[in-house]
Amino acid sequence: MNRHPQQSNLLLFDLFNREERIKHFSTTRTGGVSNGAFSSFNMGNFSDDDPLKIRENRLILARMFYMELTHFITPHQTHGTAVLTVDKSFLELDNAAAIEALYGVDATITREKEIFLCATTADCLPVIIFDKKNEAIAAIHAGWRGTVGRIIEKTIAEMQRQFGSSPVDLLVGIGPAICPDHYEVGDEVGAQFQKNGFDLTDAAVSYRDNNTSRLHIDLKEINRRELLRLGVLANNIEKSDLCTYEKQELFFSARRQSVHSGRMLTGIMLNR
Repeated sequence: MNRHPQQSNLLLFDLFNREERIKHFSTTRTGGVSNGAFSSFNMGNFSDDDPLKIRENRLILARMFYMELTHFITPHQTHGTAVLTVDKSFLELDNAAAIEALYGVDATITREKEIFLCATTADCLPVIIFDKKNEAIAAIHAGWRGTVGRIIEKTIAEMQRQFGSSPVDLLVGIGPAICPDHYEVGDEVGAQFQKNGFDLTDAAVSYRDNNTSRLHIDLKEINRRELLRLGVLANNIEKSDLCTYEKQELFFSARRQSVHSGRMLTGIMLNR
């Protein structure tokens, strides 16, 4: 990933920059109005930050793209695997009904133009997808629960069902997230992966710390391998090597900051 050429507080996937039919972004923590632990570009509507400052941060982002805030679709994520289709009927909902429809949603898909699908993260994976053939997009929030629940597989299956998408036509960006050295989990989490068919015996996706014997897992690599298993071409996947825990000047991190953490936003939009 590289900095946006005009907006230094946004990151872009190199793979997606070659496509003129879409816009995309991943925010960093710089360039906003929030203070303290939320300093400064906090996008997390459900954090403990001042709601007015969160709204101002989102307005700053919207103005970067010369768009209205209503054109950014951001679910209320709950670490589940629900996939919502953003279609004309959804876009016609009033605000209260739209908020209700977005509750408990961790992935969105659409073929509608000039609508940003967004995912909020602070250590979990933001994943964006572009179907080059059918001009469809997706935005996914994948923590360990979503990964175990195969949210990426469910999202791609829904794109296949609704839009005729094929994995070989998909471009996928895996954004900044916590790296395995800082992502220690309990054995009960490892057991959930094993129970759901994930092989954690490969040192490339997990390892035990020699000093603590605690399990560490690599969510980015696990999900990259999921994409390959589903038929996405290796050259069509870009995986960020940026760690949200280590790069505290760039990112919020729930592991590093506990509950008092802001959120980044990753989004993708089809151009008209």
